[in-house]
Amino acid sequence: MTGPRIAVRAVVAAALAGTLVMACGADDSPKTLTWSMWADGGEEQRVWQQFADRVSLEDPQITIKLETSTFGDYFAELGTRLDSGDAPCIVSMQALRTTGYTRGMLPLDDLIARNKFDVTDFDKSVMEGLSADGKQYALPYDVGPVILTYNKDMFRDAGVPEPRPGWTLAEFESAARELTGHRRYGFVAAPQDLWMFSMVLTKTGAQPTDGAGHLRLTTPALVNGVQWYADLVARKKVAPQVPAADPAFADREFLSGKVAMGTSGPWALLNLKNQAGFQVGLATLPAGPDGSRTYSSGSGFGIAKSCPDPDRAFKAITLMTATRQLEWLGGVGRAYPSRESAQHAWYENARLAGAREVLEAANATATPLRTTENWDRVNELLNQHGDKLFSGASSAEQVLEQVQRQSGRD
Repeated sequence: MTGPRIAVRAVVAAALAGTLVMACGADDSPKTLTWSMWADGGEEQRVWQQFADRVSLEDPQITIKLETSTFGDYFAELGTRLDSGDAPCIVSMQALRTTGYTRGMLPLDDLIARNKFDVTDFDKSVMEGLSADGKQYALPYDVGPVILTYNKDMFRDAGVPEPRPGWTLAEFESAARELTGHRRYGFVAAPQDLWMFSMVLTKTGAQPTDGAGHLRLTTPALVNGVQWYADLVARKKVAPQVPAADPAFADREFLSGKVAMGTSGPWALLNLKNQAGFQVGLATLPAGPDGSRTYSSGSGFGIAKSCPDPDRAFKAITLMTATRQLEWLGGVGRAYPSRESAQHAWYENARLAGAREVLEAANATATPLRTTENWDRVNELLNQHGDKLFSGASSAEQVLEQVQRQSGRD
């Protein structure tokens, strides 16, 4: 997947391959399908261009033309293009945002049935995440549960036992206290959706929506869970103070070597491993009253309603999500593959001790985070008010009521 850090409001950048193609039918060749994808930096762009070239080689009847923009710009522009009917044929979609873009995307169910396309190898949670109202809107290329990452060096130096799958919230809080001191902290908290709500889920079982697209931030169980999470910073002081509107804060603090534990997903683990100046360890989220609970997310490829050749586009996205292509993505560290048959490539490339045990344990209890049509706005408000929440200036009840009201959702 691609990381769930959310920043919106900008204009899509020029495509990697040159001139931006504004619609799949705008290319001179009827065989060419334009594919839009997010990419932050030249290396990501190169990987996705190689991926597009690999898929084009699979079938001489299909040429994929890549266009990219930053992750922060991508979804704001995509919504405008879907509404205006000039979106690329193949659109990349994140599970957390699916509900907000179905108005311009083609349901894939008839194409799946007509082509007898077997989806049983795909992870069920991300298939569900890329669906809405009982319809499938994208085929997934990656998936991943939210897990805990930790600094093995800090645990060793402090003489604190490293966490293992099945460890408890009491053990987590005890470790966080022991690892805090001398300008170092046991944990880093963040107001972003997957990071905060996954910890709340394992603590109280509460979810931020009712599963039918309605925002439910003010239920007692959610308020209590968010207050517990915020108090790790404000009252217990085992986590550093959180600034307002800084989605990169948690990763930056963890990579600084001054924070012992954080939350992440397999889509980001290889970058963390490569950037960290210490050994990175993995564990499941600590178990609450109902065991370790977590959310999963992932991304995939769908088809715009405006695409003039949906059959060719469907053939393309089936090639893009074939086992051999997902093995390649896993092998270069760009995705934890959505197909179980391809996940071995990620493990072979990652070489992270205990990764398989942790991810398989987390996957066993993971559920997709169901969101609202305006989830970008919800997450923006959570980031905006995060400093007040984590400083203790406002209670969880006050902040969540404000976000619920300002998001304009019942």
